[in-house]
Amino acid sequence: MHDESVTILARAREPGYEVVLRQRRRDGQTIDELVINGSCAMDSGSTVSETALADTVGDNPGKVLVGGLGLGYTAARLLELGAALVDIIEVSPALVAWARDDLVQPAGRLARDDRVTIQAGDVVKLLLHQPVLPGVFGPWDAIVLDIDNGPDYLIRPGNAAIYRLAGIRSALGHLTPGGRLALWSQGPSKDLWFDLLSLDPDATEQLIVVDRSNRRIDYAIYSLRRLD
Repeated sequence: MHDESVTILARAREPGYEVVLRQRRRDGQTIDELVINGSCAMDSGSTVSETALADTVGDNPGKVLVGGLGLGYTAARLLELGAALVDIIEVSPALVAWARDDLVQPAGRLARDDRVTIQAGDVVKLLLHQPVLPGVFGPWDAIVLDIDNGPDYLIRPGNAAIYRLAGIRSALGHLTPGGRLALWSQGPSKDLWFDLLSLDPDATEQLIVVDRSNRRIDYAIYSLRRLD
């Protein structure tokens, strides 16, 4: 018999979805969970895909744009890798506020780090050349995006454009020459993969296997470089 309890740390309604930050205690272990529309989007018990996304851009990645704050594990890993500056754009104002209120780690530490800026906004609009965030300027040496479930499992339909060929090409335009773009996806996407290869023959697809609640999940991380 397991000793388990769940505490709701914060809850907010955003346009089109609900976001909840909760803490689960089970058999002496504490797990932070980010829940979107009733489904666990990520938790502190299994962060391998979030850190793998950061690892894709390599050591000392320079100035990095991160689309999607989450619980903060991707951005925290980028700092460990030696990133000089990290700009985080998160579409949920609630998540930004909870980081600044220090409700969950490592997001709370990121909000206090002088190398990091965190702003609420739509990174897709920014990358599609629709300026919406005064004070956020590229180009960046790397861009990492964990903003939705991927092209085939969208939570926000407005994110679809960033997974299309024109959107990817536009995102690459915000990179320094040779800079790397990395995208997280809930699962493999053949169409996305073929589009990336058309832009960079050395693009990569990395599958990350995670066991969550006795269920195997095959996440995918895609990356490519700006070649022009």
